[in-house]
Amino acid sequence: MRILVVIGIALLVQFFWWFADSDHVGYAPLYWLLTFSLCYKMLRMLHEWYHYVHVKEPIAPAVAPGAPLRQVDMLTTACPGEPHDMIIRSLEALVAVRYPHTTYLCDEGNDPVLRAVCDRLGVVHVTRTEKKNAKAGNINNALRQATGEFCVVLDPDHEVTPDFLDQVMAYFEDPTVGYVQVVQAYGNQKDSLVARGAAEQTYHFYGPLMMGMNSYNTVQAIGANCTFRRLALDGIGGHAPGLTEDMHTAMRLHAAGWKSIYAPVVVSRGLVPSSLGAFYMQQLKWARGTFDLLAHVYPKLFKNFSWRQRVHYFTLPLYFFSGVVALIDIAVPVASLLLLEFPWHLSLPEFALHMLPVTLVGLLIRYNAQQWLREPHEPGLHLAGGFLRIATWWVYSLGLVYTFLNVKVPYIPTPKEGKLKNEWLLCLPNLLLAFLSIGAAAYSMQVQGIRGPYTKLMATLALINAFILLVSVLMAQHALLRGLRSLLWSARPLHALKQWVESLLAAGGGIITRRLRTGSVAFATGLAILHTLTSAGVVLVQWHEQVSISDDYIWAHTGFGPMRIGQPAAGAVAPLPVQASPVSTNWPGITWDSSPGATSQLISLELPASASPQVPVAAIEEINQRGDIPVLTWTVPEAATENRAFQEQVLRLVGHENQLLLRPIFPPSPPAAHRTAWRKLVKSYRDTGDTTVVWVWTPPRPDSISAYFPGSANVTWVASDCRTASAQTLTAACYAPFRQQVAAQIEMQSKPILLLVPQPYTPNSYQWVKQLVGRYPEVKAVLFSPASRPPSTAQTVRLPGRPGS
Repeated sequence: MRILVVIGIALLVQFFWWFADSDHVGYAPLYWLLTFSLCYKMLRMLHEWYHYVHVKEPIAPAVAPGAPLRQVDMLTTACPGEPHDMIIRSLEALVAVRYPHTTYLCDEGNDPVLRAVCDRLGVVHVTRTEKKNAKAGNINNALRQATGEFCVVLDPDHEVTPDFLDQVMAYFEDPTVGYVQVVQAYGNQKDSLVARGAAEQTYHFYGPLMMGMNSYNTVQAIGANCTFRRLALDGIGGHAPGLTEDMHTAMRLHAAGWKSIYAPVVVSRGLVPSSLGAFYMQQLKWARGTFDLLAHVYPKLFKNFSWRQRVHYFTLPLYFFSGVVALIDIAVPVASLLLLEFPWHLSLPEFALHMLPVTLVGLLIRYNAQQWLREPHEPGLHLAGGFLRIATWWVYSLGLVYTFLNVKVPYIPTPKEGKLKNEWLLCLPNLLLAFLSIGAAAYSMQVQGIRGPYTKLMATLALINAFILLVSVLMAQHALLRGLRSLLWSARPLHALKQWVESLLAAGGGIITRRLRTGSVAFATGLAILHTLTSAGVVLVQWHEQVSISDDYIWAHTGFGPMRIGQPAAGAVAPLPVQASPVSTNWPGITWDSSPGATSQLISLELPASASPQVPVAAIEEINQRGDIPVLTWTVPEAATENRAFQEQVLRLVGHENQLLLRPIFPPSPPAAHRTAWRKLVKSYRDTGDTTVVWVWTPPRPDSISAYFPGSANVTWVASDCRTASAQTLTAACYAPFRQQVAAQIEMQSKPILLLVPQPYTPNSYQWVKQLVGRYPEVKAVLFSPASRPPSTAQTVRLPGRPGS
């Protein structure tokens, strides 16, 4: 187990190291919510592993031969409304315990029927008139009459075995032991799916978790099946009050320095809640009670705890915080689909590569921990328990809210028996969330027509959540399920198939279990090695792609490299008749021809205004094949920032490693509306999973650049459109004021500048460009205006290159 946990922790650290990359952050509110949910789940998993590595089964001290037997009192309770038959069975089982003891019934209702039963069985009947502090007060009232050195507290639905005290009393030979807790097992798991789910939630707790607590002296006292030393209990004033009086009592005993023991033996069976109403009532009481202890009792006792007890009593109530986390898990996909905002921008295959090993090893560790479950029927996937826990999100959340608002929850014993019927009303919160999740998925995939990978992921998560919630709703419809079972199993073929599957699982389960546990370390080690090698391979591939990126790609995304000049396309675009020549001066090389290795030129493609502009795919591919870079300019139709066909064509070009600069122009609008429209356009491309599109932003008003700027993350280049200025006054009247505004904004200072100038290109334009670059080094590209006639292709102009080139 320890080897498995070490492998699991290593994979977990590696996952978070990869996940914490700031490039993965999408829409910040959703990102941090899902990250919080993920961290909570990982911490819970680590908390379980923390117990698994120190599972300990205690060894009872030897009792000296002839040692006198201890005086023991065994107490159970009764409240008005609880079934007489159940209480009588519990009393009869208590009387049958072989170890000498005195049995007490703490009867809150002073029931004459129960008084008569006590007289018949020789049980001490105790009642009270001043009813305060609920169960704790009832027990303490009886303890004032009891004289035993030890006392056992039981719930009225628990029937003990005759050897109960024989299995427990030996541990008290150690005088530092304050209490001994045994397994809380159940006998009605088959009553309903709710009962099965409620029982499944306890299997790991009463197995490896409580056994691990033996090593840390943090064993939890449970409200039933716990035996106390009266000296310890009286020392803290008896049973502590509260909705979770058992946990409160354990906290006080640990703070007083007493030792606790968990004896993993099944010597009692009780009843788990069979109906959803009973289960919710129990869980609300526990959630409200444990949160209250964390808020008000834990700080007072903190200094008296050991450091492990501090960790234990801080983390134990946080189990019920899973309600808030489940709500986050359900709400985030819905919000993402409705807002069209996505929490993570990351490669889904990479996410699977890093998350899948953690998940598999986590399941393997949990499966291996099932060797410490206490009964043969307990191992399994425990799906009913998982579905039921998620369905209880609103009850757990209500307990947290009640704690903040100091809303009192009455102490009502959990209903134990009764006729099971459909419970639709209690399922309304889950039904609403399920339909909301389905509606959000349908809205995004059909109404919005979005098919990107992130949308598909969020829609899949929403539908999975809806499925879980609907299954949990079905689990609570007891009458409906009875009718379905009766209908299904009445068909002989289905009944025979059911019996065959059950026999097959029973026959093969033991073999699979043994082999899986035997080979788990080898499997986990192999998985970790495979994951490491695969991750290293991915890193090497990414590194190779980075070091082999073309100069054109780097220039398009950063502006780094030689300056580029260009002109508008006009029919078959000819290369500009300019060629760089290496001369040692301080001026950069500027130019192009069609020879191999020559620097690319820019070709401006301006689309005519249209409600549905079309991408000139053939022209762009032809320009890229020549080694040049197109700048695509189009006017975005008003009220239509997303053109799916246009977007798909652009992404197909980019996906084929074509270099392309996008320069959308928006209709006149206020600054806030312009910023929103630009961001929405950029986001629609990024939501497809592609982040390589190059965006050239042209300020709608050159005199208010900062007001319109849509943010550094949404802009690759900034364009200064000076085509309306004269060639003589271009820099003074147009670009100089523009540059001054850009320099005043830190976000824009790192952006390369594309300058659109009014004059056409001529073979002598290099002299003007050379002067421009020397004065304004941030200008990385110049687009000339259309020429009245095409430039001569026969003339080659030589320009100075970089020093040392």
